[in-house]
Amino acid sequence: MATAKGNRIYLRASAEQINLIRRAAEAKRKTTSEFVLDSACRSAESALYDLRTIRLDEKGWKQFTAALGREAREIPELIDLFKEKAPWD
Repeated sequence: MATAKGNRIYLRASAEQINLIRRAAEAKRKTTSEFVLDSACRSAESALYDLRTIRLDEKGWKQFTAALGREAREIPELIDLFKEKAPWD
C-alpha cells in the first residue's frame, strides 16, 4: 500500500484517547498518523477477512464436507498442552 497520501480522515477523540494513541505511537517509533492508519488498516483487513466466501469446486466441496463429517480424534500432545496452566493465569 505504498501510494501517494493526499486524502485526510478527520476523527474526534477525547484527550485521554489522543494521549493513549500518541504514547503507543512513540513506543512503536511511528508518527501518530502512521500508527492510527496502520491500526485502522489492520482492523479493516480483519473485518473483511471474516466476510470472505470460500469457493470450492465439486471435488473440493466433497473433501470439505467429508472432513467435517469425520469423527474427532484425540491428539495426546494437544491434550497435554491444554492441561498446562496458561502463563497469564
